[in-house]
Amino acid sequence: MDFELGKEQREIKERAAEFADWEVAPYAAKWDREACFPAQAFEKLAQAGFMGLCVPEEYGGAGADFLSYVLLLEEISRADAGVGATLAVHSSAGTLPLLIYGDEEQKSRWVPDLARGARIGCFALTEPSTGSDTAAIEARAERMDGGYRLTGHKQWVTNGRAAGAMVVFTRAPEGVTAFVVRIGEPGISFGKHAEKMSVLSATTDDVLLEDVFVSEEDRLGEEGKGLRVALGTLDGGRIGIAAQALGIAEAAFRYATRYAAKRTTFGKPIAEHQAIAFKLADMQTKIRAARLLVYEAAWMKDRGMPHGEAGARAKLFASVVANEITYEAVQVLGGQGYMKDHPVERYYRDARVTEIYEGTSEIQRLVVSRGVLRELAEDPGGIHASRPVVG
Repeated sequence: MDFELGKEQREIKERAAEFADWEVAPYAAKWDREACFPAQAFEKLAQAGFMGLCVPEEYGGAGADFLSYVLLLEEISRADAGVGATLAVHSSAGTLPLLIYGDEEQKSRWVPDLARGARIGCFALTEPSTGSDTAAIEARAERMDGGYRLTGHKQWVTNGRAAGAMVVFTRAPEGVTAFVVRIGEPGISFGKHAEKMSVLSATTDDVLLEDVFVSEEDRLGEEGKGLRVALGTLDGGRIGIAAQALGIAEAAFRYATRYAAKRTTFGKPIAEHQAIAFKLADMQTKIRAARLLVYEAAWMKDRGMPHGEAGARAKLFASVVANEITYEAVQVLGGQGYMKDHPVERYYRDARVTEIYEGTSEIQRLVVSRGVLRELAEDPGGIHASRPVVG
């Protein structure tokens, strides 16, 4: 069993870490304070080849594997979770659906601009009255000569106002159907700009569709098969959010550890007091366990293995760990951790959303538990069956 990253993966991780430390981390507090979308950072991400890292070279990407993308996302999120969220949605939800479900003409027409960062991608699934229940989508796609007319209200679209292309889901005559639409088409407008608790450098918007014409050529997959596109996209997207959670947790752990090594009470660094030392030990252990689950899910995806349950497991555990680690990081700093003078306050807020978007922790438990029961049904005498203890 080999846990070592390959040479190319190590190089990508090192490049991503350097980029995060120099181009993202120094400005993260300002972006959070001003709730501004850092367009220049994404121009630099594009110049570095990170906007299409795991897109095949023939479509303008770098051709790296999905695990390399997870390494990138972990490092960027360590510096700023908002930038990580934007990159995750652009890559996992705005670009990969076209690569997986698009035909050759669609890939050639849409993907190169996304891979180069000339356009940012977004994913419009949630509606005011539908969240995890994707089958209850109310937005409509009415057939007309040459295509469809889309009408509806999409909520909490990450990258909305910053995006140039949108994968959108509506209900066509044959059922829920996916389309790819250029932001800026007549009939597309923006509603409420979400005022969020955290990830404030990522823009989140309501998108309004009013008689938006979409050609037949821009339908993604078959009519009525949109849920397959949505759920297939979420399988990979959850691994990306798990990587984001991992980055947040790592940032909080590093800061808390450095602080504990310098802050003294009763004549010695607080890191040498057992109460704090044991916190640091637990924090590191949980992060390493989460990292193994996240990397395993990415490894499975790279090998074409079913990874829906693995992605759910990774997101569930990594997001819970991120919330636990950031909580403990605030505790290590005490009153200082509650102040905006230190970034652990921001990490604590940023971690919270990782248990909510791309499916809540409750949805992840549903996915994993169904897999457990399915495995038991397929192999009643397997690892889940009761066996006599051999003494």
